[in-house]
Amino acid sequence: MKQMIILLLLAIVTVGNCNGEQFKWSGHDLTFDVPEGGVVTYNSLSVFEIQWYDLTVLIKLYDKSKADDDYMKYALRHTAAGYNMYDTKLEKAKINGCKGFSLTGTLPDGSRACLTNVKAKKQDLAMQIEINYILENEKSVKKILDSFKIGKKQKTKQKIQKKGEKEKPIKTGTLEGEQLHYI
Repeated sequence: MKQMIILLLLAIVTVGNCNGEQFKWSGHDLTFDVPEGGVVTYNSLSVFEIQWYDLTVLIKLYDKSKADDDYMKYALRHTAAGYNMYDTKLEKAKINGCKGFSLTGTLPDGSRACLTNVKAKKQDLAMQIEINYILENEKSVKKILDSFKIGKKQKTKQKIQKKGEKEKPIKTGTLEGEQLHYI
């Protein structure tokens, strides 16, 4: 009994403060806040996943050119069906710099899920946010969704050499061969 109370208090402390860590995808100028103590289980250019023992956040980025309203609703319903969700509710969603749809429901194990598909106004970016949580974390889920901010797409700063320009020398590194593997 005491262990259950301690675990419940840890859950409240862990997820209660939603401004713990801020993540930023600089190429997309996307920032969001999550509670402290999460473990990043996957991180790539288009997918990010972070987990706690009672909360999981999964973000997938994709091109918004094919993301019209009908497609976003279909994708939410299709994902929910894949998770065998029931008691679902579809609503319009607005996140800073984005708009789309959100679907909430219950999973077979009794936990809750919030699936959100939104597209950015200022760049060619759409994202699907999947949050799996227990009912006590509902306020934290809202804080996470409200923390998303998308700015304008950053321009690449790579200089392209023009035809006829003199080649610039490549600087040599200070480490050689096997030394690179032991850093």
